[in-house]
Amino acid sequence: MPITSPLARRSLLLGLAAFGVAACSDDDSPAQSFVGPDFQNATPSPSVPALFAPGVISIGDRAWQWRLTLSPNGKEAYFARSAQFFPFTRQATIYHTRLQNDGSWSAPVVASFSGQYSDIDPFISPDNQRLYFSSVRPVNGTARQDIDLWYVERQGEGWGTPVHLGPEVNAPETDELYASASADGTLYFASGPFFPQPGKHFDIYSAERRGNGFAPRVALPLTVNTQPQAGEANLQAAWDFNPEISVDGKTLVFTSLRPGGFGLGDLYVSNRQGGTWSQARNLGPLVNSADDEYHPTLSRNKQTLWFVRANLGKQLRGDFYHVRTSALDLR
Repeated sequence: MPITSPLARRSLLLGLAAFGVAACSDDDSPAQSFVGPDFQNATPSPSVPALFAPGVISIGDRAWQWRLTLSPNGKEAYFARSAQFFPFTRQATIYHTRLQNDGSWSAPVVASFSGQYSDIDPFISPDNQRLYFSSVRPVNGTARQDIDLWYVERQGEGWGTPVHLGPEVNAPETDELYASASADGTLYFASGPFFPQPGKHFDIYSAERRGNGFAPRVALPLTVNTQPQAGEANLQAAWDFNPEISVDGKTLVFTSLRPGGFGLGDLYVSNRQGGTWSQARNLGPLVNSADDEYHPTLSRNKQTLWFVRANLGKQLRGDFYHVRTSALDLR
């Protein structure tokens, strides 16, 4: 079922994006040991959203850009690009770049394990030992059309062979995207259909770490996920995705297409209180606009928020922005 409407294409873009990976320097330290000011000292986060690494990472109309993740020390960044809209082409590649002494970012290069298959949505674990990503690569030698979650483990200064997360996390004939993990290893991700269709939508799931694997996935409650309303004509009105969990596991920032926002896609936040999640709140007009906001990334100390904004009036391909969170209601 082709999606020809620009609005539908942009909406689907929000729900379907996340891959990445590369090599890290040996001075990366585990997130748990990180203290002090925001690690972006060379390029301090602004009080209002501003382009992040313009011309190097954020390149406007030259490519689609997807999900940004940074190493615990903030000296490396990983993100994905595609020449055309993903997932229609189902072709994307993960890139990696380093923060240089002058505060600029080096020219991005293809990550060591990416480039052969379509990869997107990279995320570096809080302990800096795993990099999760989504991919359309074969599973056990069998070609796949749906997007599954994978990871690579650190080996010296690089990364090992990609490992498929398995059926506890990946479901058949759905796309699994945008993994993130808290310090205890609990994985958060989105799962949903290839394209908008009746009776199917994107929801956010979690899966607890068990040894080297995971417990079966569980959908987050209705304080986070929305459900389709009877007679709702918009097939994407109940789409919730792009979950970014904080290191302490208490703050979840995500994208939603639910009614009542400022634009097409808006960023929302929910807080864990004991064993429950608070009612999701729109992050407000400092980050959300009449344009399209999605793909949130939190710094390890929650002092900086990165996200993608696509100006629907000028271009469909989004750029990365960053902003201090002190003016946001993250709680």
